[in-house]
Amino acid sequence: MAQRLRVLELFAGIGGCAAAIGSRADVVAAVESHQEALDVYRHNFEHPTCEQPVESLPTEWFRACAADVWWMSPPVLPYVSAGLRREIDDPRSKGLLHVFEQVRIIKPRYIALECVLNFDKSLTRQLLLETLAAFGYQCQETLLCPTDLGLPNQRRRYYVVAGREALQAWKPKNATQQFSLRDTLDDIPHNELVIAPELLAMHRNTMHVVDANAANAVSSCFTSDYGRSVNKTGSYLRDASGLRYFSPAEMLRQLGFPQTFTLPESTSCATAWRLVGSSSSIPATQYILDAIPGLVTRYPSSVASFENGCQMKPSRQEP
Repeated sequence: MAQRLRVLELFAGIGGCAAAIGSRADVVAAVESHQEALDVYRHNFEHPTCEQPVESLPTEWFRACAADVWWMSPPVLPYVSAGLRREIDDPRSKGLLHVFEQVRIIKPRYIALECVLNFDKSLTRQLLLETLAAFGYQCQETLLCPTDLGLPNQRRRYYVVAGREALQAWKPKNATQQFSLRDTLDDIPHNELVIAPELLAMHRNTMHVVDANAANAVSSCFTSDYGRSVNKTGSYLRDASGLRYFSPAEMLRQLGFPQTFTLPESTSCATAWRLVGSSSSIPATQYILDAIPGLVTRYPSSVASFENGCQMKPSRQEP
């Protein structure tokens, strides 16, 4: 029997990588410096955690982890307009650059990274690929959206997987719809989700609205600003109550988190929106990690077959 892989989850957030891996590997440490995200992580996983900035961790710490796989979901602001696209000159890039230096020293078996679009055109990506090439890593890169896998949520991201050992080619994508957006909706939404008439009057022409009864509805990418800013932060739902926000639980379902994943009861809606909006699509992460032999054991053909099941509601019956 092959030895279980050991995974180091850097910039862990609420645990998208851990949720994608499930019980197929051992997460030896999850590093996250934001307390609220780490609270959610610890609420769902028993893996060891480290509440420190990645750039503060010495080489000895990385070596002691003895991880086979390093997974990274670094801060995105250095690569988007809201962060002025300062890339390696942005202080928020210190952690990622520190990881590159540790790669040069420790040379883990496998590395995987997820980041926003524009990272694929960045100097940071070029530096990463040069580092990997210098030490004999084989690389696979792609841009992937959950809609490519049949999920009703847009979240296009750049991914790279690298290995000092052979990687598996990704399986062909299957964009056949796995479930509808309406299957992810709460049975009884909270009244606080309804959008105030004055806010609707100001932004109705720029909001991305989806219909609860539309079989082919697809929500746009949720961001950490959902609930704070109206435009280009995610979709809004038109249902029997009128126009409303999606709940954090609905967002988690659309991102494919397992049914066992929950938020602490003390988490406010505003905090939950921010944390979930910063997270990852679980099926997309599984698809990417499938390139590492033995980590996902081949990407399942159906979202419903994911370990523990994704957070889908039972299929709704047509009236």
